[in-house]
Amino acid sequence: MLLCASEGRHWRYEVCEHEDGYLVQMRDLMTGDLDDEFSTIFRTLPVAFAYAEMSAAYERYAASELEHVPDEQIEIDVELTERHFIDLSDRLHDSGMNGIVVQAWERESQRSSVRMLH
Repeated sequence: MLLCASEGRHWRYEVCEHEDGYLVQMRDLMTGDLDDEFSTIFRTLPVAFAYAEMSAAYERYAASELEHVPDEQIEIDVELTERHFIDLSDRLHDSGMNGIVVQAWERESQRSSVRMLH
């Protein structure tokens, strides 16, 4: 279930419910495709929200740099969202876990464990 989304210039950062917490995933605004390489799972919802906001702010900043569009507000947004994420993450002891790692654990746990004794 999608809980919220923060939009950058080219990507939307979605916070969704996940069996292990809250998943932040990245969706292309033009195609609607998910980026399989970018996903992070957090234990707490406030940190997941803050991470999505920070990621969108970074992406807007990077896009403005590439397009040579100076905007002081974008720089301020990056700094504020980064500080907010770090403060919440530290306070709630939730730095997130890469979604690819979680997928690997799930695949490994589904494999039958055949042990050979010598």
